[in-house]
Order: sequence, then C-alpha cells, then structure tokens
Amino acid sequence: MNNRKRCNAKRNLIAVFGSLLLLSGCHNLQGSNQEISNAYADNYEISGTTRDDIIGTVSPAIFTTVDRSNKEAKRKYGPVSSKKGVKLSLETGRYIITGHPTGRVFIYDEDGNLLVQEIVGDKVGVPALTADIDSSFSVVMDGGYDIVTIEPVKTKLSTELAPGIWDVGLDIAPGHYTISTPYGYGFVQIFEQGEEPRLFELTAGELTNSQSRVQLKEGQKVRVSKVSIVNFERASEADGDEE
Repeated sequence: MNNRKRCNAKRNLIAVFGSLLLLSGCHNLQGSNQEISNAYADNYEISGTTRDDIIGTVSPAIFTTVDRSNKEAKRKYGPVSSKKGVKLSLETGRYIITGHPTGRVFIYDEDGNLLVQEIVGDKVGVPALTADIDSSFSVVMDGGYDIVTIEPVKTKLSTELAPGIWDVGLDIAPGHYTISTPYGYGFVQIFEQGEEPRLFELTAGELTNSQSRVQLKEGQKVRVSKVSIVNFERASEADGDEE
C-alpha cells in the first residue's frame, strides 16, 4: 500500500510539472516538452524556460573562489537599527551568515548583479548561508533582522551541503552522487563555465521524497537554495548521472 501511495504521489508531481510546462508554451525551450517532462520524471531535473525563470540571470562572478585561508576575513556582529536593513562590505574571505529573528540576505557582485538571495533566520527560512565573498561584493540584510552575525568559516570536504555556494574539489569531492534532503523543499543548481546551468528539485516526505543522480566535476559550483541541508551519497558511475 505504501508503494502504491508513493507511486501515485510521484505521478501527481509529474502531472503538475507537466501542466506547468504546457502553460509556459514551447518557445525557447531546449528540447521538446516531452523530453523535459521525461527528464523530470526520471531525475527531478528542471530545464527549459522553467529552469531559467527559477535560476535567473547568472553572473560570471558566481565562479569567484577566494583565498580560503581567510587571512583578511573578519567577524561582524551587531544590531540592525534601520527598518531598511544594512548594506555591508566585507574583507575577502569565506563566510557564514546568520541573523535573528528572520530576514532576507542578498549578495551582489561589484556590478550589482545578484549572486545569492535567501531567507535566513531562526524563525522561517534556512538557518544560515555560506559563500565566498570578495571585497568588491556587497551583502544586504533587510529590516527583518534585529541582530546579524557574519563569521569566517573554514573549508573542509563534506557530503552534506547547506544553503550557499560551494566549490567542487574544495567543499565536496568530484564524483557521482545521489542527492536528497531529509526535510523541506528546495533546489540544487550546478554551474560549469561554458555550459548551461543544471537545476534539480528536492522534496522530502514519506510519499514525495525525491532523489536525483548527479555527476560533480572539478571546478564546478554548486548552489543550494531554500532547503536546510542536502545529502550527497556516493554512487557508482553506472548509477550516476549520465551526461
């Protein structure tokens, strides 16, 4: 009975996604609607204009990797006195950003292009956001916060990635993985220079749990959004994502 419910739930998700594709029309889609629907049904990968709408404009600065020694990075902590929030410039480094109670965090490159936007806090949204921040970038935290904390964070290889931007080869090893989340709903985005970005939808739950196969390559960037944690489980090449 549980298997039947799981299958029905997955069919319902696929049907809803297929309906959205039909409403979006066929122009500018990379591949037919049927191909896109199949990719989602097989691997929860979103493509075409739906992917582009979710990811938005991708700045080349997404590929910025700072000196991970954090020699210049400094901790910032303090109140947000303005209802409009605060705009901060940081020394170059890798940081984890949190705030209380809850607000939105925006990271912009030197030309004002948006790199990351996330709801972060201890009430709703995700607990923290991690990213490389160049001294030319700006961090904006809106008026939802009373207190903000921005701390340098050490680099270590992991198979659990939280919201933010991560380097394949520094933060997670290259290889074939099956990705999932234990709770919540969100996205994993994979960026590679000269290639179209890839987008995978993550859904947790007994009946709606999704698993996607991905191959991570040295030099790629992984952006996790809207979900607190993503598990990357090693898979064999045969079971991994097929390019």
